[in-house]
Amino acid sequence: MINQIKPISLTRISARIVCPSLLMLVTACGGGGSDSGTSNPPVATPPPEPEPKGLLIQVAGSDELRQKAVQGLENYLEGQLSSQADSSDPVSDQPQSEAGDGSGDQSFAGDVGESAGRSESVSFTTTYTLENNVDEYDFVKYDGDRLFVAPTRGLDCCFVFAEEVLFDDAVEDGSDDNSESEDGRDGGAQDDEVGSAVEPNPGQSGQDPRGIRVLKTNPDAGLAEEVGMIPLEDRQSVEGMYLVDSKLIALTSDNWWGRHGDDFAIPERWSGGSVGLDIYDVGNDAGYERLARLQIEGVLVNSRRTEAGIFVVTRHSPDIEGLNYYPSNPEELENSQNLLESMESGDFLPLIERDGIALEAITASDCYALNPEDEDAPERSGSPTISMVLQIDPGTGDILDAVCLLEPIDGVYLTTDSLYFTQVVYEEDVDTLIHQFELAPNADYLGSARLPGGLFLGGNNDYRMNAEGENLRVVLSQWQDDVDDRIDHTLYVLAPSGAAPALEVVAQLPSATRPDEIGKPNEDLYGVRFIGDRAYFVTFESIDPLYVIDLSDPADPFIAGSLEVPGFSDFLHPVSESVLLGLGRSDRRLTKLEFFDVSDLASPQSLGALTLDDSLSYSYSQAEYNRKAFTYWRSSSDAHRMAIPVEGYLSDAPYTNLARLYLFEIANPENPSELALTSPGFLEVDDSSEVSIWGQQRSIFHDDAVFWIIEQDVITAFWDNPSQTILTQ
Repeated sequence: MINQIKPISLTRISARIVCPSLLMLVTACGGGGSDSGTSNPPVATPPPEPEPKGLLIQVAGSDELRQKAVQGLENYLEGQLSSQADSSDPVSDQPQSEAGDGSGDQSFAGDVGESAGRSESVSFTTTYTLENNVDEYDFVKYDGDRLFVAPTRGLDCCFVFAEEVLFDDAVEDGSDDNSESEDGRDGGAQDDEVGSAVEPNPGQSGQDPRGIRVLKTNPDAGLAEEVGMIPLEDRQSVEGMYLVDSKLIALTSDNWWGRHGDDFAIPERWSGGSVGLDIYDVGNDAGYERLARLQIEGVLVNSRRTEAGIFVVTRHSPDIEGLNYYPSNPEELENSQNLLESMESGDFLPLIERDGIALEAITASDCYALNPEDEDAPERSGSPTISMVLQIDPGTGDILDAVCLLEPIDGVYLTTDSLYFTQVVYEEDVDTLIHQFELAPNADYLGSARLPGGLFLGGNNDYRMNAEGENLRVVLSQWQDDVDDRIDHTLYVLAPSGAAPALEVVAQLPSATRPDEIGKPNEDLYGVRFIGDRAYFVTFESIDPLYVIDLSDPADPFIAGSLEVPGFSDFLHPVSESVLLGLGRSDRRLTKLEFFDVSDLASPQSLGALTLDDSLSYSYSQAEYNRKAFTYWRSSSDAHRMAIPVEGYLSDAPYTNLARLYLFEIANPENPSELALTSPGFLEVDDSSEVSIWGQQRSIFHDDAVFWIIEQDVITAFWDNPSQTILTQ
């Protein structure tokens, strides 16, 4: 804080030193000028202008931290009491506006980019990502020599929800279309202490041990052989992993955020949990030494990795014995309020340990809260759940930086340079707050914006946000009280303000000068993809319009062209600058691929569609809502390869459920007029096999070998003979 400079009073200065001491305060001093001997009055130095504040302000100290945390919990309790008159079930019928803590949107973002086999010099594929140079955690990792596969999550580890919440956003097949749930896994085995060696190939007597499988691959022979296993503790769930040089980093938890739905707003869902970050040395298959373990009180929300380290996003509600989250009368509310008033500031922050030793990794000064004086501040501030982002060194487990937000959030988007929180506000209408933090050298707050609408897109919310240079592009949807046009979609371009910590709207579409709407009346927004200076939007009600947005001038985005085709696309992938791939449904019944010529932005054209396939009575692809299930490899400049997982059934009697991995090669991807699609066929398992066909799927290409992972089972084949498979269980 800058100290204000007070003007000096002349009467308090000795006459012997008036002249030398006041040279900066008077215009004349005895010996020159007027014969009267008088001096001009002093010129007072005005105090500096106070530094401008943004929508978020840094917490001043532990007292304010405590006050903000108590305020958030009290707001929640008061909301629960007021809802009792309208609801006998305080959990499942809780109104979102009272919860004040996020929504079912779960727009956890910050995904990375071109590492999914995008380089022609690499002979194998890795995790498919969205953002360049931002890695994503996953339950399968590959280094070109070994596969690391985390085990299946067991349902005994997870929250129990009312049925209408659990399937709130489910697709027709019953799979969860509302979350990029990151395929966390549950395992059970003996605990190994830091520094202990884990023996490879543990015995298989009795119940199979559960842990992270390590498999040696032989691409030339099309084989994968298990060479070791990293055991996991009882009830420990591996949410995903990173592979950095010879280090395997496993993100673990004993709780699961995946299908929160509306329960995302309930504070006790985020209490009593523990997030772990285990770093293993996997440079030697003779044993895998655990080098460090971080344990964070709370529940894992998301994570990403950049050159600056691993960023772990958690949510934490303090576990307060005796606190009644659902007071039914004023006396119960007062008892809970009295309990909160007796707590200290440290009781609200999560406990963080490294190898069993408590760390002071986060303090009050790392936390931010809403500025109630800002014109965009919501009517109610504070949250019963604290959101936190830790920046961690993947080699040592050291915590490099931390940011804490004492307000509700429903999403995180991460780039190499910035961290963005999103926050839904339910007042007269639905608005979205976006908060930006700079990542380097420290997580400094850059500003916020309040925009009308929400990030409604199920598990692909993160596609709706994209940073390009200093600009953030985001598309929001807003429900309208109009039966003829119930939903509007708006693209915003934002940039940090130079005058204050704020995000200014550089442009929006539609606008007064460009009034054409994105989508026809009543069309929802499905596939979204920002690529450089253009964006692609797919809207759908009964037919699929593809919109091409020109973003070359950030101050003047416009709809350059559009195309109507049957069906819709959930997932969009850039094959090249001239060709776009869409993955979705032909008629809500079967999976569809379609290629678009986008070389002329004003006139996009369909190059043809392919249904996968007519032999199935119903099908869907996990890649529609989880990009990690999609595999794409630029194997050469004139030929690309990809794999599409499909699950469905045959209507023969009896019904046959099956899973397939379709293989495709794209010739001449840069030239739409000569583009050709060929396929050697598909890998297949059905419900008569030993494989759990409804499990999470990944696939990896290494030269001509194909490795198909379903849960922890690995199925291998050669590209030119996919029907001949080998199962490695």
